Amino acid sequence: MESALVRFRSADPEALIEEARRRQRRRRLRSAAVMVAFAALVLGFAIVRLLAGGGARIADATPTGMFVDRQGFAGHGLLAFVSRGRLFVLDGKTQRLTRVAAGASAPRFSPDGRWLVYTAGVARTGLARADGGLAHWLPRGGGASWLPNGDLLMPNGVFRVAAGGRLVRVGPAPADLVAWSPDGDRYAFDSRAIVRGRNGAFHGVERLEVADTLTGARTTWRATRFSFTHDSGFRGAVLGGVWILPHRRGVLFSVDPDQSNSYAADGLNLYELRAPAATPIKLARALGATVSIGPGGRLAIGAGGNRYAWVTKHVVTCSAATARCTTVTSPQGRLTIDPAWSPDGRTLAFVDAAARPAGDFRQATIERWYATHTLRLLHEGRAVDVPGTKGAVSPTWSSSGRSLLYVADDALWLIPTLGAKPEKIAGPLFAPDAWPSYYGQVGWSAEYAWASG
Repeated sequence: MESALVRFRSADPEALIEEARRRQRRRRLRSAAVMVAFAALVLGFAIVRLLAGGGARIADATPTGMFVDRQGFAGHGLLAFVSRGRLFVLDGKTQRLTRVAAGASAPRFSPDGRWLVYTAGVARTGLARADGGLAHWLPRGGGASWLPNGDLLMPNGVFRVAAGGRLVRVGPAPADLVAWSPDGDRYAFDSRAIVRGRNGAFHGVERLEVADTLTGARTTWRATRFSFTHDSGFRGAVLGGVWILPHRRGVLFSVDPDQSNSYAADGLNLYELRAPAATPIKLARALGATVSIGPGGRLAIGAGGNRYAWVTKHVVTCSAATARCTTVTSPQGRLTIDPAWSPDGRTLAFVDAAARPAGDFRQATIERWYATHTLRLLHEGRAVDVPGTKGAVSPTWSSSGRSLLYVADDALWLIPTLGAKPEKIAGPLFAPDAWPSYYGQVGWSAEYAWASG
């Protein structure tokens, strides 16, 4: 258990915000998805791209030990993925595979689909064109997120990406910023005022504030007191995570009363707040950032206590308008995880998996559990299995809602149109027999990003 004293070791509120919780992000993806003509050339793994003027250029060969189905992804936009620590971009328009960087992870496309950022640990941030070109490491250190207008938020400011990948500073980094709505009409801030006492004790007030713009006037939506002494420990229901609902429907927040990473892994209570100073309404006990926000105020939450991946997990769907939630039904001995609403909010993709005792976390155990997974779709109250999706996890919808991308057997798979047979697109993501896990949970979604057009 990480102590509250360590979590609050700095008197700088901005630094405390950085330590208190990881920020929640949503990304909107846009890119071209128009097919061009292709001709195959038998030259190892090389692919010939036909250009408009009749010339040809040989795309990068597929690295040894890696699988890529370029034709299977044709017409499906841009796919950034990490394979054994190397970041690649697969272009569905040109079928070109571009190696972007080594030692990279967490790729994220800009909202306009023109640029790609990625990280190397917590200290370095890289930037490239969406197709993987012009890749370079930024000189300003780690920690970068796309704002809804396409600007890049970094610890030392807000930047616009100019021609050639050059960063132009357009303003300071807003203090205490923790979340924003997908449409950019609201921003949330978590500010803390702290008073130090003797022997490491402290007390203070935390405020969840909301503004219409990054620099606009902030309104306090929630205020709570907290304190710490060596005798009593940490006290206070401070924020664990924040999500802003689109169309000004309100705010979701989770509460972390212990300020402990280990306790947070067992799930935090998630609440809905509809207006400043309103009474929070508890929705579920959420696990991490597994909250999918669909249009029309539809929510899907990965819920259930216990950090073990295969214990007590279930998906609940909620209406933001009524704050009423319904558990997605599953057969006895099964779990439901990884909810994802379709863009129109009519269909929920989720994963059905076997429920098992705690057990160990050896690679063979983890692989056996993931092999019990199946992708399911919930539409108008009826859930159906998606054939051929054994081992599925982390479903992601295309922007049109006609395609689904998911991970299975350490590789990325695509359902090109609903009802079509799944196709293996690229893999492996991790080194053989070395899936990094936390109590059986593997962070698959951090290994890829999809700009589906």
